[in-house]
Amino acid sequence: MRVQSKRHARIARLLGINHFVLAVNKMDLVEFDRGVFDRIHADFAELLKGAELHAIPMSALLGDNVITTSDRTPWFTGPSLLEYLETVEVDRSLVHKPFRFPVQLVSRPNHTFRGYAGQIESGSIQVGDGVTSWPGGRPAVVKRIVTWDGDLDMAFAPMSVTLELDRELDISRGDILTMGEPGISTRFEAEMVWMDERPLDPNRVYVMKHMTRSTPAEIDRPMELNQIGTVVVTASRPVVFDPYADNRFTGCFIIVDPATNFTSGAGMIGQAVRERRESGASGAAERLAQLARAAGSDAEAIEAIRKALEEMLT
Repeated sequence: MRVQSKRHARIARLLGINHFVLAVNKMDLVEFDRGVFDRIHADFAELLKGAELHAIPMSALLGDNVITTSDRTPWFTGPSLLEYLETVEVDRSLVHKPFRFPVQLVSRPNHTFRGYAGQIESGSIQVGDGVTSWPGGRPAVVKRIVTWDGDLDMAFAPMSVTLELDRELDISRGDILTMGEPGISTRFEAEMVWMDERPLDPNRVYVMKHMTRSTPAEIDRPMELNQIGTVVVTASRPVVFDPYADNRFTGCFIIVDPATNFTSGAGMIGQAVRERRESGASGAAERLAQLARAAGSDAEAIEAIRKALEEMLT
């Protein structure tokens, strides 16, 4: 098994994929030897422990087990690749998860209307439902569900809507409306993939993009290109999230290098980590937190952090 295949399989497993189809191609080169197929199947089964794995011996050149089953693999009794893909059961449980609505835009077309526009990432919402705005934790009731085609009584993931609440709250882009309490912390553990040729430097501050919010953050350990590992992320502002295993939309993030705007890493959130107490000089994110909090918007916060970093490095 190639290193690349192992890496891709591990990344897919980290992404929460629990059902895999293993297409073992070019079986014609080994004369459809069942022993070769079984060894490859066993290697992947060991790598993907806990996941459901369906292996299919194939020859794309000759069409064996691609659309229909092949006479050259009488020892294989499963369906062809196309038949399996057309009949596999797909998880459609997104609507049944807790309601999560990251605010993308505060809509004020006139002085009588204040709505919060965005896409429902999970769950459903009805007029009259109680919601909570995070990170502030302020409650409200949904007054209207507004769309281009008119008002709705109910909406669900992945619809894009505008919600009008029964009271005005101090909500801006990056906040999130929920039903049920999410996790909230400035520090959390995550599984991360590093994709930048420039190694991760724990002494630098990066920009973490999580849902509709960008936040300065630091990461506790170095990483090299294509490395996968567990890290602790410390953000300058509270991050509202669900563990990736529970909700892949609110549990994922990317890391951007503020000096190059390159997407350097991608991560899956595990759990919150207890706040760090430091007796001496604080970490880089803590030192820059005041700049971020004083900014009037996420864009201003990122620009302030960028200028501070330039001053530090020159």
